Amino acid sequence: MLSRLAGLSGQARSRCRYLVAALVRVPRLLGFGLYVLLWSKIFRGCRGVTQINLGLLVSKSVHFLPPELEVRSAGVSIEAWSQGFSAVNAVLLLNLQKPDLLSPSRYALPAPAFRAIYLWDSAFIAQIWKLWDPQVAFEVLHSVVALRRGARLQHYVSDIGGSKFTQPPLLAWALVGLKPQVDDDTFRRWAHSLYAPLRDYHYWLYEHRQLQSGLFAWAHPYESGVENAPRFGSRDERRLIDTTKLAAPDFCAYMVLSGEALCVLAQCVGKKHEAIAHQREAQILKELTNRYLWEETEGLYFDRDAQSGEFVKSRTIASLLPLWAGIPDPQQAERLCQHILDPAAFNTVVPLPSVALNDEAFENDMWRGPVWLNVAFGVISGLQRYGYHCEAADLAFRLCDGVYRTFWQTGRIYEFYDPQRPGVEKLHRKRGNLWKRLTLGAKPVANFVGWSGLVNTLLIETLFGLRCGSRGIEIAPRFPPQAEGCQFSLNLPRHELLIDLNVLPEGSVAGSSRGPKGTVSFKAMFGETVFLEPEPAPSTEVTP
Repeated sequence: MLSRLAGLSGQARSRCRYLVAALVRVPRLLGFGLYVLLWSKIFRGCRGVTQINLGLLVSKSVHFLPPELEVRSAGVSIEAWSQGFSAVNAVLLLNLQKPDLLSPSRYALPAPAFRAIYLWDSAFIAQIWKLWDPQVAFEVLHSVVALRRGARLQHYVSDIGGSKFTQPPLLAWALVGLKPQVDDDTFRRWAHSLYAPLRDYHYWLYEHRQLQSGLFAWAHPYESGVENAPRFGSRDERRLIDTTKLAAPDFCAYMVLSGEALCVLAQCVGKKHEAIAHQREAQILKELTNRYLWEETEGLYFDRDAQSGEFVKSRTIASLLPLWAGIPDPQQAERLCQHILDPAAFNTVVPLPSVALNDEAFENDMWRGPVWLNVAFGVISGLQRYGYHCEAADLAFRLCDGVYRTFWQTGRIYEFYDPQRPGVEKLHRKRGNLWKRLTLGAKPVANFVGWSGLVNTLLIETLFGLRCGSRGIEIAPRFPPQAEGCQFSLNLPRHELLIDLNVLPEGSVAGSSRGPKGTVSFKAMFGETVFLEPEPAPSTEVTP
C-alpha cells in the first residue's frame, strides 16, 4: 500500500513539474510569436548593435571582454572592418542564452528569429566563441548533446519540441577545434564528457544513413542544412526530391571530419583501439567517396543516385567540401582549386557562392547562389589543408570585406550574402514560399551569427594566423596583396595580448605584440611563424 501511494505521489510530482514547465514556456512562446510576426518587421530597418553591454556580459557569466580590431589604411580608419568585427561580437553575446528550462547549460541561438538550439549552427558558433571564451564554446556544444534523442543529435530543439531529423555531424570536429585554446586537463575533461555520446551518434549515422555502397545519404533535404539547393528541388520547397538513395559528397565529407575528430578524442580519453578504428573508417570513406562521387570530366564531386548510378550534376558548394576533409588526391585538389579561382564559377566579388555563377540554376535565393559563411569557411579550411595558403588568404580577406562592408551599409550581420556586391537588396528567401515570407521575411535573417560570425575567426586564424602552440601564442600572418599598406591592431583580452602589424609588399609584415611577459617586435615574410612571447633573458649566474 505504501509503495503504491509513493508511486502515485511521484507521478503527481512529475505531472506538476511538466505543468509548471509548460506554463513557464507560454510567455516565451508568445514572445517568439510576437517577434516573428511583429517586432522583427518593425525593427528590420534599424541599425544593429555594435558595442558590448557590460551588464549583459556579467549576467551571462562571460569572464572576458571580447576581442577588438582596429584597421587603418594610409592613416585613415577603415570603420567598416572595425565596426563589423565589433558587431559580430555584440550579436554573439546577445544571442547567448543563460541556462533555463530548455537547456541546463548556456546555449546559443543563431539569431533572435531562430528560437532553438541547432546542431550545425552550434558547431560553428563554438568556433567563434573559442577565441573569446572557450568555456562558453564548450557549453554551446554540450547543450546540443544534452538534448539528444537516444543516440541521435537533433536537427533542432525548441520550447515546443524537437526534430525527427539530424543535421551535418560536425560537433566532434567543433570540439577538437577548442583543444588549442585550453590546457590539457580542461580539454581531457571535456573530451571525457562528450566522447561517448558523440561516438554513439557517429555510429547511429552509420546504422541509419549509410547506403549499401558505404556512402551516406540524407534522410531529407532539411538534414543537409541546404534544403532549397537546386540539387534537391525547387527554391520554394514545393518540390523536394527523395534524398534517401542519393549518395552525397558533403555528407561523406562531414563523416570523414567526424571520424578524424573522434580519433583525436578517443586518444585523449585513452581508447587507443577506438582511435585506430575511427581513423581506418575515415580512410575507407575517403576512398569510397573518390571512387564513386568524383566526376572526372567536370573535375568535381557530385551527388550520385544509388539505384541508377547517375550523377546529379549540380555545381554547388557541396562539390568542393571534400577538400575540407582531405578526400581528394593532389591532382583532384588542383582541379577543385581551378573551379574555386574561376571568376565565372566560385571566385565572385564576395567569394564562394553556394552555387557556381556559371551553373544554369544560379539565382540570388538562399542556397541557390548566395554566400554562406559556414561552407565557405570549410572550403578555405580545405585550401589550407592542401597548402593553398595564398588562395585561402585572398578568399578570407574578401569574405571579411564583404561581410563587414554589408554591415557598414545596413547595420546588420546577416544569414547569407550577395556574391556579387556588398548589401542584401538583391537577395531573396525561398521566393514563392508564403509561410517563410510571413515568419522569416523575404530577405536573409538579420542579427545572425549562426556562422556569419566566422569572419572574425577567419581574420584571427587565417589572416593573422594566430595559434596557441607548445611555446605559447604564435602567429603566421598571411595577408593578400590588397591588404598592403593596411595597419591592423588586434586586442585579445583573454590572453592580455595586443598585436599591431603593418602589411608590407609581398605579404610581409612588421609589428609588435605586448603581453604579460613583455613586448616583442617582429618582421616576417608571408606565412612565417612569429613567437609572441619574449625569449627569456640569458642567465648571469656564475657557476663556481
